[in-house]
Amino acid sequence: MLTIKLGFALEGNSDYPVIPNLTRRVIQSYAPDTVFLPESTLRPRKRGHGFVQELHTFARQLQDDKVDMIVAVVDTDNTRVNERGRLIQEAQQRCMSNGIATCIAAGLAVHALEAWLLADELALFNVFDGDRQAVQFPSVELELSPKAAINRIVQELTHGQEVSFVPFAADLVENIRLQILRQRCPHFDDFARNVTNCFRHLERIQNQPPAG
Repeated sequence: MLTIKLGFALEGNSDYPVIPNLTRRVIQSYAPDTVFLPESTLRPRKRGHGFVQELHTFARQLQDDKVDMIVAVVDTDNTRVNERGRLIQEAQQRCMSNGIATCIAAGLAVHALEAWLLADELALFNVFDGDRQAVQFPSVELELSPKAAINRIVQELTHGQEVSFVPFAADLVENIRLQILRQRCPHFDDFARNVTNCFRHLERIQNQPPAG
């Protein structure tokens, strides 16, 4: 059994009900008996993908806050998959060069984080009890405006009583089937593997015999 403290480097406040919950679910699917300490309350100084350029500084702060795993997720925004992927890889390398030992689980959300919340139609139907026949779902990672798409679906399912998914983000995350999400969002599958690999790294460190 592993006890861990997580820290998060994300683009904005609306990401925090989503990514931390998904991260814990990924870890629990691999190691159900994991104990999670209260996560770090530190947040990047910059909003949007600009936080990536200062990740090495923020990662140092998280390491000083006794964080065991840093989770960094950035939106690709339209078609900038390669560009954002390169930026976050360079940021990870800079962290290593600066002697930051804390493992960083990085992820790319195409085109935005909301695409992951669109992956499992059943999750939306479980949270919003509406007319399923009236709703059309987009192809998840091909949808250029996933935030607008999910808000449209929420409005349709609630007959206009709700206009945003944000107040229900935590409920949606709890209802999403991880296997469906991994199948329909290859970039989430990559992210989940990165989280699991970081966790395995922590396991190896903890299981090492004491020196001497």
